[in-house]
Amino acid sequence: MTVNRRNPDVEGAVGMKVPLSKPWIGLEEAGPASEVVASGWLIQGPRVAAFEERFAAMTGSRHAIAVNSGSSALLVAMGAMGIGPGDEVLCPDMSFISTGSAALFLGARVALADIELTYYGLDPDGLERWITPRTKAIVPVHYAGHSAEMGPILEIADRHGIPILEDAAESHWARYRGGPHTGTLGRIGIFSFTPSKLMTTGEGGMIVTDDDELADKCRLFRNFGDHGKFEWNTLGFNFRMPEAMGAIGCAQLDRLPEAVRRRRELAQRYSAALGHKNGVVVPCVRQVEDTNFQLYTLRFPESGDTPGRDEIRARLAKLGVSTRLYYPAFHHQGVFAGCGPFDAHDYPHAAEYERTALSLPMFPTLSGAEQDYVIDSLIAVLDGADASA
Repeated sequence: MTVNRRNPDVEGAVGMKVPLSKPWIGLEEAGPASEVVASGWLIQGPRVAAFEERFAAMTGSRHAIAVNSGSSALLVAMGAMGIGPGDEVLCPDMSFISTGSAALFLGARVALADIELTYYGLDPDGLERWITPRTKAIVPVHYAGHSAEMGPILEIADRHGIPILEDAAESHWARYRGGPHTGTLGRIGIFSFTPSKLMTTGEGGMIVTDDDELADKCRLFRNFGDHGKFEWNTLGFNFRMPEAMGAIGCAQLDRLPEAVRRRRELAQRYSAALGHKNGVVVPCVRQVEDTNFQLYTLRFPESGDTPGRDEIRARLAKLGVSTRLYYPAFHHQGVFAGCGPFDAHDYPHAAEYERTALSLPMFPTLSGAEQDYVIDSLIAVLDGADASA
């Protein structure tokens, strides 16, 4: 059986290659970047400062500190918070590796808590079980651009006197319950600008905070701990953002509102087409302002009525549709073995997510024809069509 194509633009499209993501970048970014090269000022300078100022204004933050990656942003933020040997950082069992590994570079240990299966963020239920006298930060993740259930997480953190570091790497422009931007609800927050994100500088990251002292410590940490010129009284390293990345970031901020609008529109089309299918769980939206759809992630709960997630992914790959699991659970990753032992039974939601989740192609320039092909291919696979036909 061949793929059923409702859209005539997709006729003859078997073998179409639909990538998982693609950066939205062009001449608007190339011009400012080339100006930086022509200027000869290549390291962190006025373009980065302008990017910081605009990003702070966008999020409503007092400070924005640009660094060379989202992973560096986590490391710098934790370092500025004074996290080190003997401390624990409590994070969700499902995220990108840097959420946890940043703490390891500082000599701290990682404690894991389960996720919830609505927005796939840190589950407030049972969170306090993992808090100890060594817990120095709680790190909620706004997974796939959906704001985590921050209200109860903040209450728990306040009750224990533990600061919140928000991993908002994927949640640019998203809010919590239509109010504050993600990244601004805790003591400090971070964002990432890799090419798959809502906006990109190639690599790059940003730290936001309203805490003056913490902002100063972040700036020192990213710049060798240098208090003047060659005055090294505190430990730091080179986490600075290059000037060309700052120039690209300013141009990308101009695109961001439209990038979010397009992703939300694409997500709505996906959910309308797939939400009625048996064995398919589409993303839950608390309210539209609370998500940017950095990823469009489905779950395929195991049942005898539909193929399993891995089989679905393999069949889609034969049809040229790129998909990926974002992300496997931390509790069985070797890098965290020294922080355990971890019992898989303590993380049933993360384990369920890892078995059943799959992200579909999602980027602002995804065409209607490409999206229809993805939808029709997935429906054909779910209905038992032969992916190789």
